Amino acid sequence: MIDINRLTYGRTSVYNLNYHLIWGTKYRNKVLKGHVETVLKRTLYEIASK
Repeated sequence: MIDINRLTYGRTSVYNLNYHLIWGTKYRNKVLKGHVETVLKRTLYEIASK
């Protein structure tokens, strides 16, 4: 069931956007590097601390 409070209303549309991140362990190549890695880690730690 969709939470009505989480719907976003545009001029001609209504949407609910979600992300699902999966950390795979089979291939451990460095994909996220440099600034992208730093920003993503900081953001995920902030969300996890809430």
